[in-house]
Amino acid sequence: MTEGKPHIIEAISLGKTYKKREGPVEALREFSLQVEGGEILGLLGPNGAGKTTAVKIIMGFISPSSGRVLLNGCPLQPAMPRPAIGYLPENFRPNPNLTVLEYVKFQCDLAGGSINGPGKSRALNLLNLVGMDRFPNRRISDLSKGMGQRVGLAQAFSGDPELLILDEPTSGLDPVGKSEVIEVLLAMKQRGKTIFFCSHILSEVERLCDRIGILVDGALRFLGPTEGFKRKWESSDLDECFKREVQWAKS
Repeated sequence: MTEGKPHIIEAISLGKTYKKREGPVEALREFSLQVEGGEILGLLGPNGAGKTTAVKIIMGFISPSSGRVLLNGCPLQPAMPRPAIGYLPENFRPNPNLTVLEYVKFQCDLAGGSINGPGKSRALNLLNLVGMDRFPNRRISDLSKGMGQRVGLAQAFSGDPELLILDEPTSGLDPVGKSEVIEVLLAMKQRGKTIFFCSHILSEVERLCDRIGILVDGALRFLGPTEGFKRKWESSDLDECFKREVQWAKS
């Protein structure tokens, strides 16, 4: 924690159990982490590890079965406004009948742009930032998965948020697109933004993150710098370290 300042995000002993017909399913247990201002923290885990559940709790979309979340030191309330957070969900589904520009401009207007001026100007700048400036008039329904993901990033940036929470931000992108998105996120960090994102792609985590969290079967197995995780498993290969961690957790 920066001296005198609270953590941007603090998750304290979060637990989440879903009630299923076949019985209770524990998606998250004793999950605790802190995200510092200006850092990029990546939550890494295999599919079904509980990453999206953690994000939904932190965003206030679902309530934890136990534990609590603090944002900038304040307890999270379900109805509290979060204008300083930009969010990209795992399954981004904007209105398919709008054009790319109409949708992003609408998000910018909601975030404070005027109807006739700054909202449109900011929307165009954001489309340029995410590589969608050539397609402002294309309908959302006609976009590929990767193009839709870029639009999702543009809407996450629309309010110039202090904190970005991104669930699988490079999903659906080709290698060039993934590299471009990583460069955008690194540029956001240079502007002082704080980024918390989920991924199962090790290469982007290694390139982006100041710290990583390793989540397996709902439990946080590691939290710290990537190099610390490599030292834990005495290997310079992050893929190998991750495989060993998952195997150890499931043994």
